[in-house]
Order: sequence, then structure tokens, then C-alpha cells
Amino acid sequence: MQKFNYHLGIDLHRRTSYWTLMDNERNILWKKNMATSEDAIDAAVRDISIDPKEIQAAIEPVSGWGWYGDQLEARGFAVRLVDVYKSKLIAGTKLKNDKVDSKILADMMRSDFLPEAYRAPKETRDMREFMRSRAFLVRLRVRIRNRIHMMLQKHGIICPWTDLFGKSGLMWLKEQRLGDVYLRELESLLVLFGELSLPVKERDARCVELITRSKEAKLLMTIPGIGVVTSLTMLAEIGDYARFPSPEKLASFAGLVSSSNSSGEKLRFGHITHRGSVWLRTALVESTGKVSKKWGYLHDFYWKLRERKGNKIARVALARKMLTLSWHLITKNQSFNPRRTDSVKTEIPELS
Repeated sequence: MQKFNYHLGIDLHRRTSYWTLMDNERNILWKKNMATSEDAIDAAVRDISIDPKEIQAAIEPVSGWGWYGDQLEARGFAVRLVDVYKSKLIAGTKLKNDKVDSKILADMMRSDFLPEAYRAPKETRDMREFMRSRAFLVRLRVRIRNRIHMMLQKHGIICPWTDLFGKSGLMWLKEQRLGDVYLRELESLLVLFGELSLPVKERDARCVELITRSKEAKLLMTIPGIGVVTSLTMLAEIGDYARFPSPEKLASFAGLVSSSNSSGEKLRFGHITHRGSVWLRTALVESTGKVSKKWGYLHDFYWKLRERKGNKIARVALARKMLTLSWHLITKNQSFNPRRTDSVKTEIPELS
């Protein structure tokens, strides 16, 4: 790893950022509170008068860190992303402000105590935003569907169609007589539902296109319950599987491991930590719904645990097992080998 003589701690915010530049002797060479913009970065580089290639910069993963890190890297800085949770454990202090935080980051880099987080490449970050935008639109559409179902329930109306939002269901829905207030709301909701469906379909088509070019996604799809959307979400949120030396480390990254509270000879385990990407956990837990309805090794695992621990714990445990399987498949470059009667998918399944 390259040794640097200068260390730049940046406390990044949406409008302003505080920079503190420190040398190896812990002398503060330059510090300033400045705007979070490209022009401000260029002005700071001129004021510092040190080649950015000789400086390593640390930033926290707040909103906008990806863009800001790319700007620093384009100007020659070596950018390091901070693990916020671990850095607070190491450098806990009662005095907290932008100036102090920036200095602490620079000092931790100088002493080689800076806990780093994974800084995904731009392609992976773009893929994350694409999959998250699809999930966001789908959630909005689900809220609209739930609202319409609630309106029908308030009027004691039961839909005779299996899919209320299919072609026949929508025609039936438009014929229903509701109160004036509800009728106007229903018309607005149906317009919004139609407008949201178009970008979702466009993203679904893009997902199918991406899956044909991704060998890793095809390997993940051999696991029962994991489809096109789930596999792409996993790859986008996890990034490089090789950075995890074991499946346990990957499960910890996803927040699917139990928290623990130990004291003396007492050891207590609590709920899962919920650290890491909520998008990854949500995708995995939702995919367990399909596995629990199919016969096979994963199906048996789920139902045996459900009988003892209940549905919620069983689904979370199954999500972790599926994540563990994904680590083995990707790192060993092999398809899922079912122990019993699971059928391995060879074609692109439905979006899930």
C-alpha cells in the first residue's frame, strides 16, 4: 500500500464540507469550511499548493459521497471511505462538530487506524441506483393498490376477479359506484398507477437484458426463489463477492446475523443486527416466500424451523442460508446442486 505524507480529513455535508490537512508529524497545514461543489474543490486544491497525488483523503459514506469521491479522485487524491460505525467506536468523543470530526479522520489516517468501508466502483453504484429506483417505484405502486383495496372494503365491495389490476379487473373497477369523494380519489389513483406501471415495465425489460450478459446473475438464479430482479439486486448491493473471506462475513455485512450481549459467563443472543443494506435484506427475505412453497432441501429447512421458531425467524434464517449459498456459488463458479427434488432453472424465470 502506498505511503502518504499528507492526510486530508473531510467532514462532508450536503451544502458545506470541512477540510483538515495534516502531515505525518500531526501538524495541521490547512483547514477550511467550504461549499460542497466542484468550484470549491478546485479552489481548495489551489490553496493547498500540494500535489493531490501525495494526499490521501477520507470521507464518510453520507448522501452524495459517491459523486464527491469521484471528484476528488479525478483531481488525483487517493480516496478512502470510512466505516462510520467502527470509527465512532475508536474515536468516541463528547465534543463533536465539523472541525473536530475532520481532524479526527485525518489523524486516524496518519496513525493508520482508519477503519475503511468498501468503496464500490461507479458501475456498481450506478447499478445499485437503478435497482433501488425500480424497488421505489414498485413500492409506490403497491401503496396505490392497497389504498384502492381499502376503498372497496369501506363500501363492502368484493372484487370477483383474481387480479383487480388486470384488464378485466380494471374495467370492473371503473364501473363501481362510490361516493363522490372516493370516486375522484379512485380516478386519480388509477392515473398514477398507470403512469408508474410504464417506468416499471421499462426497468423490467432492462433487467432481462442485463441478466443475459451476467454469468454471476445466472448462477444466482439457480437457487430456488431467486429470480431476475433479486439476483441483480444482490450483485448490485454486494459488489465483489471476493472481498468476503467466508459466508459468515457476507451474512454479517447483510445484517442477517444475531446480535450478542456477553458478560462474564453469560451469553445472550438477540435480534439480527440490521446493519448493512436494507435493500439486500428485503430482497432476500421477500424471495423466501417462493422457496417456502416448493418441495426440496430449502423448503424442508424452512418448515422444520418454522415449527419450532415461527414464520418470521424461519424466513430470516432461510434468507441467510440463501445468501450463504450464493457465496459458495459465486466463489466456486458453480450452479446450485439440489439435494432432493429442487429443479434447477435453465431459462430466465419470471421477474422476482
